[in-house]
Amino acid sequence: MTHLKTIFLSISLLITGLVKSQDIVERATKIDSFLTAQIKEHHIPALSVAIIDNGEIKCMESYGTANLEFDVDNTEQTSFQLASVTKLLSATAIAMLIQEGKLDLDKKVTSYVDNLPKEWDDMRIKDLVAHQSGIVDLLALKKEFNTVDEALEVAKSNPLDFEPGTKTVYAGGDYALMMKVIEKVSGMPFQQFISKYLLEKVGMPHTGYNNMEQDFIYRTYDPMPNAATTYVWDNDQQKQRVFSMLFPKWTYPAGGMFSSIEDMANWIVALDKNTLLSEKYQKLLWTPVKLRDGNTSPFGIGWIVDRFGDVTATGHSGGPALADVMRLPESKITVIVLTNQISLRPFLTSGVLKLYVQPNNN
Repeated sequence: MTHLKTIFLSISLLITGLVKSQDIVERATKIDSFLTAQIKEHHIPALSVAIIDNGEIKCMESYGTANLEFDVDNTEQTSFQLASVTKLLSATAIAMLIQEGKLDLDKKVTSYVDNLPKEWDDMRIKDLVAHQSGIVDLLALKKEFNTVDEALEVAKSNPLDFEPGTKTVYAGGDYALMMKVIEKVSGMPFQQFISKYLLEKVGMPHTGYNNMEQDFIYRTYDPMPNAATTYVWDNDQQKQRVFSMLFPKWTYPAGGMFSSIEDMANWIVALDKNTLLSEKYQKLLWTPVKLRDGNTSPFGIGWIVDRFGDVTATGHSGGPALADVMRLPESKITVIVLTNQISLRPFLTSGVLKLYVQPNNN
């Protein structure tokens, strides 16, 4: 696609030296070919990609169809379901509370929320954000809760799966309690908080929640302008089928947000330019939290911490493949890929990132 090539204006590498224009074009062509092949192989109706390098959007492109029924084109303003990538946005706002001195990762949760079981006395805020609280996985219980308070009452009635800070287990109870902490500290409902602290400050008009609710066989939700429809490929019938994901409101710090590639790129630019968080508090996002025995957790504040070759990589995926964010914090290079194909498992950001920073090795 020519748009991808023309918007690839300049490229900052992990190595030093000048980059010839021919190299830029070749790199853009390889990324375009890679994504086009993935779209075909995995039956992806719509895909959007952005590369942000040290505060500059180097690439932003949208492929395919956001809604097959009405043949709606995918654009930079199309909003995709982020699923668990929502945690990265929530984590950014949580770090802003820490920066303001309103929240302390090392403080006990009981300092912020009353009437918790004695078994939870040693639970710290860092245990919630890094998935090491031991709270029962509320989603795994497959029960319906109308409010976060209902969900937490069930959580409190169940024993902890393990002592806080002794294990890392990716579960659905941590961020339900974190919602209560956020609301107590900020003095406002969670959706108002995330809007005031993040969406309004960055300028993210195509980001939010659809407030889906289910009553027996009935589902209702708010209209979301520009929202992509999610699909699942039926291999037996060789066709797309519409797929709907219900994220209850009590899970909203952890999942359920919709966002566009344009909004997501603007969020990363704001991080790169330190307009939301200073370097000190940004580093908290991807600094691995220590377990009580001194071992390192794979999570910072919501962000998974891993390696990309010889350097630190951080981010999250959700869906399993509705959204994927991968960032190299040391060089401030971030790749974002959004799709509307639920059954895709490969993490496309790593493939794009390799072609961006290691073009001669691919």
